[in-house]
Amino acid sequence: MNKRALTFFLVITKVLAYTVVQSIADLKIPETFRALVAESAGSSFSDVATIIEIETPELKNDEALIRVEYAGVNGGCETFRARAEHSFQQNIDAKNFRLGAEGVGHVVAVGSEVNNVGVGDAVCFVGSAFSEFTTGKASMLWVIPEATQEYVGLRMSALTSCAMLEQTGKIQRGEKVLITAAAGGAGHFAVQFAKLAGCEVIGTCGSEEKARVLKRLGCDHIINYKTQNMKEELNRIAPDGLDAVLEGVGGNMLKVALECLGPEGRLLQIGYISEYPHSDEDTESVNNDLNVAELFWKKQTIHKGKQTIYGNAWPKDFSLIAGCRNRILDLFTEKKLVSIVDKSPEFVGLDSVSDAIDHMLSGKTIGKVVVKIR
Repeated sequence: MNKRALTFFLVITKVLAYTVVQSIADLKIPETFRALVAESAGSSFSDVATIIEIETPELKNDEALIRVEYAGVNGGCETFRARAEHSFQQNIDAKNFRLGAEGVGHVVAVGSEVNNVGVGDAVCFVGSAFSEFTTGKASMLWVIPEATQEYVGLRMSALTSCAMLEQTGKIQRGEKVLITAAAGGAGHFAVQFAKLAGCEVIGTCGSEEKARVLKRLGCDHIINYKTQNMKEELNRIAPDGLDAVLEGVGGNMLKVALECLGPEGRLLQIGYISEYPHSDEDTESVNNDLNVAELFWKKQTIHKGKQTIYGNAWPKDFSLIAGCRNRILDLFTEKKLVSIVDKSPEFVGLDSVSDAIDHMLSGKTIGKVVVKIR
């Protein structure tokens, strides 16, 4: 080896050694860390959210400690969590309860009985994601190649769309399927799953920019509900009625979707964002003969003739979800599934989470809203 090559080799060796040392240092377990909590339940996320320093908890035998890199934003979930409503009523009298749902990060420690993940693994997780570190049952973690922001949307948004459409809705080739809020965090995945199933896909959105995204995803028909008459367009595209609908808007959007549902159609409720507490929209005059909140939180199934309406349409058999997880990760690895991260604006740090929640609830987002925690 000549002198120049030797010098180059030594430089590279030092760089690699430094990188390894830094990686090990990054994975050290801190005595305390910063977390976003609600001091107590209140009227909105931004009203209750505050950053505190908490002690790193001792791990249970089946748990892992995760250093959070990116966290996903679910505006409705966080709204109801902060307000201690519906499934979050246990928060009514709670103090300093943790906030956040899904995210990605790196495992920094594992309990004595954990064997499916190890220190250094990149993982997707659910639970207290608005935090520098979090704990979770190791059996619930998804091991992934790298902790990038694109994986955040897979853990809940893609999983929800896949499970509801393929397992509950059992969509089939040739069916006409409507996806409302189709450019959103879950909607853009739903469009892709419906296309992969060979369906004729109709997507609703509220801007030309979103319409262009839906076109790139392969959406067959795009309805801009702000400039087009949705019912007229649906009657033109599906004169015999829609075979399936994935509906997450509520209000007038739900009303029209029900009116255009085919005689044996299935409507799969994924949410009702226009009627969440943050909304300024007037939904009082919209009569769907349905209590959408009750439909969702009680996971009701309603039959109207041969039509079926599934509230909060997760499959009843949760064992089916494991297959969806594998399918999602395989499709993403094979580049057959696109995960879009909303880019305007970029949110960095725990201080930005409240703004990220407001942004997600604004209706202006494209893809999944993600916060970079570190």
